[in-house]
Amino acid sequence: MKYIIITPAKDEAAFISKTIESVINQTLQPVEWIIVDDRSKDTTNEIVKSYALNHKMIKVIKTSDNRDRSGGSKVVDAFYTGLEVKETKDYDFLVKLDADLILPADYFEKIAECFLKNPKMGLCGGYCINEANGVFKREVSASYHIRGAFKSLRRECFEDIGGFKRIWFWDGVDEMEAMYKGWETKVLEIPVIHLRPTTAIYNKREHAYKSGYESFRMGNTVLLALIRTGFKFFNKPYFIYGYYYLKGFIKAKLKNEDKYFNDDFNSFTRNFHYRRILNMKRI
Repeated sequence: MKYIIITPAKDEAAFISKTIESVINQTLQPVEWIIVDDRSKDTTNEIVKSYALNHKMIKVIKTSDNRDRSGGSKVVDAFYTGLEVKETKDYDFLVKLDADLILPADYFEKIAECFLKNPKMGLCGGYCINEANGVFKREVSASYHIRGAFKSLRRECFEDIGGFKRIWFWDGVDEMEAMYKGWETKVLEIPVIHLRPTTAIYNKREHAYKSGYESFRMGNTVLLALIRTGFKFFNKPYFIYGYYYLKGFIKAKLKNEDKYFNDDFNSFTRNFHYRRILNMKRI
């Protein structure tokens, strides 16, 4: 199978060489890899260009505006900046890949095998291992959720769902839309090392507040918001992030913010999560 990679990158000089090395050493290499330098202030651009000299599959472009890449639509904007300039027309799946990862050498070979074995497989990817101070730990996440840092999508699925949405919860909405349309998602038992701890670049209180606010716009109910708040109470720093999440949700509800999707899709996602709750699975 043929695939393309798009990598938004901003100030990744400390990590990007390891990511590039892990891709150029893949047993199944991409036909095209577009790295979007999102106005880095460090030497990210120079590092990528040095690799591009010897690897024709690598292309580097720069964004023309200054954006905050702390999640949500701005990350998707950078992704589309790369997608819009791709030259490859013949490919089977595409990958959104962050610039602070280390992939095993057979990573994309196994991704391709997953797509080949199941024609209804729409999204797949490995699992995340966070590295902090030399300690590696598997990240806990929902069984259906492929991290946006290394998400692979079958081309037909990506087109069927209309691509990534320019919203806060883009990384998750794509999976819901895929399942809504009959596609499957799968987390493969392939470890991916994340060199920067998840959400390390975020103000975590602001992130929790924004997540709660956007949760309302995603069509979630008060009951789901309370359950998610309860889950956050069991994670450090316990009460604080749950409080900000619920505060954001209530604020959006009081303002009666517009919903992103129609009632049918919202009902599908709510029922999906309620079933998971009844099965006592992480949401």
